[in-house]
Amino acid sequence: MEYVQVLIAGGGMAGLSAAIWCERLGLSCVLIEKTDRLGGQLTQIRNHIWDLPPRTYADGPALLGELLAHDALKNVSIRCGEELAAIDPDRRTVTTNRRTYHPDWLIIATGVSHNQIPALAHSPHVLQPWFSTTAEAETVSGMDVAVIGGGDRAAESACNLARHARSVHLLVRSNHLRARRQWTEQLSRLPSLTILWETEVVDCREEAGKAILTLRSARADTPAALAVDRILPRIGVHGNSDSVKKALGADDHGYLLTDPYQQTEGAGWVYAIGDVANGAEYASLALAAGQAMKAVKHISLQTKEQ
Repeated sequence: MEYVQVLIAGGGMAGLSAAIWCERLGLSCVLIEKTDRLGGQLTQIRNHIWDLPPRTYADGPALLGELLAHDALKNVSIRCGEELAAIDPDRRTVTTNRRTYHPDWLIIATGVSHNQIPALAHSPHVLQPWFSTTAEAETVSGMDVAVIGGGDRAAESACNLARHARSVHLLVRSNHLRARRQWTEQLSRLPSLTILWETEVVDCREEAGKAILTLRSARADTPAALAVDRILPRIGVHGNSDSVKKALGADDHGYLLTDPYQQTEGAGWVYAIGDVANGAEYASLALAAGQAMKAVKHISLQTKEQ
């Protein structure tokens, strides 16, 4: 069993920011990252980042490059390929796929994963979750596209792609959109876009170079099948908390429940920051960095009191 003062799980924006703040406040830390590289969702951001003042960045990798060059990270023990597997709140132990730790404090910054549609699991026509409908929209020019979802990202994606694709079908599981008015108003003005309400994809097969989607709907005017060239699911995300949510407490979407200092409900020595605690509606790079500061400062203050 290895003792560490602060163990950070997750090597994205939140986790790296927490490591920098540990160095700033004189706390020793170890950062583990389940993949073979750092960055998390930063590696998938293809569009311009303008909402992280005062700088702007060409894309996620550009921001990540500067972040990894931070002097404070040179002193941090970073272990890639190591994944959080379980915690024992009472014994204050953390188990990964490689070893067991006994930390004074644990900061969980494991982010989120995109929800999946089982029927589309093996279709080559599905666009990746990080597909940018602004920077890469022209790649669907002249194609028939299905966008799946009813929130802001689905509506925005449908609007952006409808300006290039031959046709866009927006498949919505409910009878209304959850998207903001700025997107719903645009949808109504796009002649190449059709909304299929109360519709779900139950199967997908390949035929003549197209994906044939089998649809299920309570509406009589919905077709039984739809032929498309590309499919873009935008059905939300869930917190990467499966290994710890039972011990710490999470909502129905896997987002860990925290107090104002980012301490989890299940264990006062465990903190959660970034998307795994915020959910999709409040996801932002600025908030992730701010929560990292708050959590580490709170740890620092408690350490001084002991």
